[in-house]
Amino acid sequence: MKEVDELSYMRNFGYPEEWIKEGERYGPNDSYVITHTSWTWEPIPPIPEISIYDLWKRSVEKYPEETAVIFLDKKITYREMDLMINKYASLLLDLGVKKGDVVATMLPNSLQHWIAFFGAVRIGATHTPVNVMYKEREIAYQIKDSGAKTAVTMDLFYSLYFAKLKEELGIENVILTNLKDFAAPSVNVKALGALKPFWYAPRTKIRGTIDLFDSIAKYEPTDLEVKCDPKEDVPLLLYTAGTTGEPKGVMCTHFNLVFNALSHVHLLKMWKRREVNYSIMPMFHTAGYFLHPLPTFYQGGTVIPIPIFDAEETLRIIQQYGVNTIFAPPTFYIALLQHPKFKEYDLSSVEVTIGCGAPVPPPVQEQWHDSSGITLTNGWGMTETNCGGCISAVGIKEKLDSIGLPVAAEMKVVDDKGGVLPRGKEGEILFRGLQVAKGYLNKPEQTKEAFLDGGWLATGDVGYIDEEDFVHFVDRKKDLIVASGYNVAPVEIEDVIYEHPAVLETAVVGVSDPYRGETVKAFISLKDEYKGKVKEEEIIDFC
Repeated sequence: MKEVDELSYMRNFGYPEEWIKEGERYGPNDSYVITHTSWTWEPIPPIPEISIYDLWKRSVEKYPEETAVIFLDKKITYREMDLMINKYASLLLDLGVKKGDVVATMLPNSLQHWIAFFGAVRIGATHTPVNVMYKEREIAYQIKDSGAKTAVTMDLFYSLYFAKLKEELGIENVILTNLKDFAAPSVNVKALGALKPFWYAPRTKIRGTIDLFDSIAKYEPTDLEVKCDPKEDVPLLLYTAGTTGEPKGVMCTHFNLVFNALSHVHLLKMWKRREVNYSIMPMFHTAGYFLHPLPTFYQGGTVIPIPIFDAEETLRIIQQYGVNTIFAPPTFYIALLQHPKFKEYDLSSVEVTIGCGAPVPPPVQEQWHDSSGITLTNGWGMTETNCGGCISAVGIKEKLDSIGLPVAAEMKVVDDKGGVLPRGKEGEILFRGLQVAKGYLNKPEQTKEAFLDGGWLATGDVGYIDEEDFVHFVDRKKDLIVASGYNVAPVEIEDVIYEHPAVLETAVVGVSDPYRGETVKAFISLKDEYKGKVKEEEIIDFC
C-alpha cells in the first residue's frame, strides 16, 4: 500500500484514481515507481484546463514589464511581446487561418519563432515546427502530412526550398523574416557561425510572400475569443524520427503543454531566484519548448533563444545576463569544458545544469562539477511525453548514473508479454502520466502500438529500476541512432545513399563517439562497374 501523503500529492493535481489503484497492486520488489512527495521541491497545484496561450496571458498580466525574451542581445517585455503576438494573430486571421488549421514554421530559435508559436495557438491553430536542417523532400513530407497551407520561414530558406514547394504542395501563404529583424545593433556576427549567410543575405521583397514584421505593424491586436477543448485540441504538432524512415507527427494537447509547464517548475524548482533560461535546445525538438522556455514563461522569467551554438558566445551570455538554468546535450558541456577561456568567465549565476537529448557520461558529469562547482544530472524524455519524463531531484534525491525519477508520473519495466519484471531486471520501460501526448497524426496503427490501454506509453527504451526507485537507461529497443541529442533513423540515411548510382547495398549503424555520444557509420557495397572508381568522399559529399 502506498503512503497516504504520496497519494494525496498525486491526487492534488488530478491524477486519475484508476491509475493510482493499479499502482497499489505492485509490490516493493516490482519494477514500478510513482512520483513521491518527498522527491519534489513543492506541490503541483491543480492543473487549469486552459489553452497554452491563456497560461502565457496570465504571465503577461502578472509580469507585464519583466523581460520575456532576449534575442541577439535585444530585450522585449511580456507586454511588448504579447502585443506582437496578437498583431501576428490578426495577420493570420486575415490570411484565412482558422481554428484547427496547421501553420508550419521553419525558423531557428528566435523571438520570431515564439511569436509564430503563440500567434498560431492564440487563434486555435496548430503550430508545427520544421527542422531547420531538413532538405527539400523532408520539408515536403512534413508539410504534406500535417496539411499546412501557411508557412513561416527565413527569407533565405524561401529561395532554397519554399519557392518550389509552394506550388508543388499548394502552400497558400508564405511569411518571411530575417535574423536582423529583431536584433541589437551590437550583436556579435562572428558568433553566428553557420547562420552568417542568413545575416548577410540581402533583405529584398519577394513577390507572393509576406514580410512578418512589416505586416504585423499594420494590424491592430486581435480580440478574438477562441473556445478551447484543452484535452483534445492540438496546439503543437512535433515530428519525431521513425524507425520506418517516416517521421511521426506527435499530437500534443493544450493540457499536455500546460501540465508540463507547471510540473517542470514546481517539481524541479532548484533555482533560488527569477529564472533566466539559456534556450539552446532547438524548437523543432520537444526540449525546445519544455527545457525550459514554457516553464520559464509560466514563472515570468526570461528566455534567451540561441539560434546556433558558439562556446565563447555562450560563456559571455551566461555571464552578462546572469543565466541560472541550462538544459543541454552532453556535447554542450564537453565543448564548454574544452574551451580555453572557460575559466575566464564568471558562471556563478548558474544554479541548475541538466543533460538532455542523450545520457551524459559520468566522467563528464564529474569534470563539470569539478570545474564549475555545479551538479550536472541526467534526465530522460520523449516527444511523446512532452519532454522531461524522468529526472533526478537535485539536492533531494539524486544518482548521477541513473536517468532519475518519474516527473509527476509512473514508470515500470516489463517483459515481452507486458508482465512487470523484478527490480534490477532489464526490460522495456513503460511510462504513464498526464503529459503523454494524444497520439500520432495519420498513423492509427503506430499510435495503437505505442499508446497502450490504461494510459501506458511503450517507450521502446530498455532499462531497469533499482532498489532506490531510480530508473536506469540501458539501450534502445528501437533502431535509432542518437547523435548529439538528435534521433537519427538509419533507414532515412540508407534511402539517400541508395540514390547514388554506384551503390548496390548499404547498411547504416550507430557507433560510439567521444563528443557526439553516437555518430553515423555507413557500410556500402558498390556495383561491379563502379568498384575502384568511387571513393568514400564522393558518397559523403553526395549525402
